[in-house]
Amino acid sequence: MRSTYICVALAAAIIASPCANAATNARWFTLSVDGVRTGYAREEQRIVANENQQSETVTLFVRELGHDSRMQRHIEFRSSAAGKPLAFDYELTAGTVHQTLHATFSSDKSLKIATSPVDQSIDLPGDTLFTPDRSERFAALWKHDQSAIDLLIFDPVRRTSGHVRANIIADTPTNQVHVRATSGASRKGAQEDTWFDTEGNIERIESNLLGTRLTWTPCEHECDAPVAQPVDPMDRLVVRSPVQIPDWFKHRKLRYVIVRSDGERPRVAQTMEQATVFDGARAVVTICDACGDTERPTTAELALYLASNAWVQNDDPEIHHLALNTVPHSASVNFRMRKLQELVVHRMLSGHADFLGYSDALTALHTGSGDCTEFAVLLAALARAQGIPTRVVAGLAYSDRFSGKKDVFSPHAWVQAWDGARWRSYDAALNSFDSTHVALAVGSGDPGEFDTLLAQLPLLKIEKVGAVREN
Repeated sequence: MRSTYICVALAAAIIASPCANAATNARWFTLSVDGVRTGYAREEQRIVANENQQSETVTLFVRELGHDSRMQRHIEFRSSAAGKPLAFDYELTAGTVHQTLHATFSSDKSLKIATSPVDQSIDLPGDTLFTPDRSERFAALWKHDQSAIDLLIFDPVRRTSGHVRANIIADTPTNQVHVRATSGASRKGAQEDTWFDTEGNIERIESNLLGTRLTWTPCEHECDAPVAQPVDPMDRLVVRSPVQIPDWFKHRKLRYVIVRSDGERPRVAQTMEQATVFDGARAVVTICDACGDTERPTTAELALYLASNAWVQNDDPEIHHLALNTVPHSASVNFRMRKLQELVVHRMLSGHADFLGYSDALTALHTGSGDCTEFAVLLAALARAQGIPTRVVAGLAYSDRFSGKKDVFSPHAWVQAWDGARWRSYDAALNSFDSTHVALAVGSGDPGEFDTLLAQLPLLKIEKVGAVREN
């Protein structure tokens, strides 16, 4: 699992210079982490031939596995002079991931998305917002003297509307308006804070980035100058191990004591392979093949973990055909999962390993590139195509393969398959599951489900690791 559970928050594309007949209003921002400049952003509004064009371009420079790379995101929304939506474009480049979306509006809120081989049509709620401009998104707060509003904002990655709750924060100087926007229907998702002056101009933005906070500040000169010190996300996401763990030790029954630096209880999953109890704010986690209680999923949960989604496309004909031709459907779940895991290892070893971006299963199949998340969503898609309920696990594993860090528990992802009696783990990225896999959360494969998990990683500390004496 990479920083990339939130890769949807970054990126860009080059914006061409405005034409002679275009009225342009552009704003630049410097992006920084802990006071160190790590990138830049540009917001632009143009009027071209009676068409309103709004765009946001973000460029962030990162260091991964010893080399420098760049994450870029570009969003553009076009509307008529009367406000009728016309088109929406999105492009994300992050490591080996390259995602694009071009959509036109057949009506005010009905999108026609250019896909191959057949265009896709999506109907969205009538109050969905597409503008990337924050002043326009939150204008109702000060125009109608409200303290909070609920918004639906188009999510180009998931190709649907996402819930956002916007609140005015009271403890702000009188010459500023502080708006806090939280995504997700549960109000516990990604959080962004924006400070406006009394005229609606942005003075500062703070958003979630790879387990830390990214600060945007207005810039006037040399805003797109080269970045001297790219940010290394893994420095913040790995959890140091209190001891070195040899390979032979990994298959013993292990017990961990895990805490958070903010004093809150760590968020840790309960699975068949993992039992968690709390001693105050300390999580005591025991991991072995059958350490936890058997979880019997509900009918709705089984349906969720069999369903296709934007990241686990088990209904894609290519994935479906590959899964059914790899191993007989009549074989046991464990046998089929082992064969599918071998297939994923074979297909993914042909590509480039990186922790940037978050590709879907079909992209992983075609490129063979990515990190543990691509291994996990591809294995989950193949398993679901075989009719095996499969969930994606986000957590930590004692490995340096995708983080490049020694003696640490790195962010990681693997899958669990339901065999009719229990959930059993399979890890294609590391080729085996062992007792150094600490499950923090489970989900369907959508990275948005793990936003709160990513936010807690920089706070986690493993105080103790030890083998449990067997009677």
